[in-house]
Amino acid sequence: MPRSLPSDRTVTSLLQYRTPTRTPGRRWFPGLAMAMAMLLGMVSHQTPAQEALTGDQIRSLITGNTLQGNFMANPLTMVFYADGVVRGAIGLTGSDSGTWEIEGDNYCNEWVTYFSGVRRCYQWISQGKGYLLKNVDAYRARNIQGQIKEGKPKGY
Repeated sequence: MPRSLPSDRTVTSLLQYRTPTRTPGRRWFPGLAMAMAMLLGMVSHQTPAQEALTGDQIRSLITGNTLQGNFMANPLTMVFYADGVVRGAIGLTGSDSGTWEIEGDNYCNEWVTYFSGVRRCYQWISQGKGYLLKNVDAYRARNIQGQIKEGKPKGY
């Protein structure tokens, strides 16, 4: 939950300069109070954490559609078929296929060759017009970013 802005009284008391009793080896920095007040203001204006999509939302979003995005600075295409098959390509490494399913509120896939065929699971987090796929399994693969395009591209 975002913090509320400090009251004028709090800011005023933070900005008042008082010379503290000097302790040997310590210095009072007059700008410290100003920096603290600015920090409090910055924290209060941050947007709340974005929430992950539910399993039903993910299924509805991806079934029959395509994710186009990036993985480790390489172009990525993933096509999600209604029967649980996923086909895709990462950069120039050629294409691969595998299976996908929704487990709780996570999307999981298992490719034939990508990731050595190890099953990976992700949360889908909405980011403006796109999505962040945040890896949530024990392997901690890098996150994926992309946008959902309706249908499948030519050749899939």
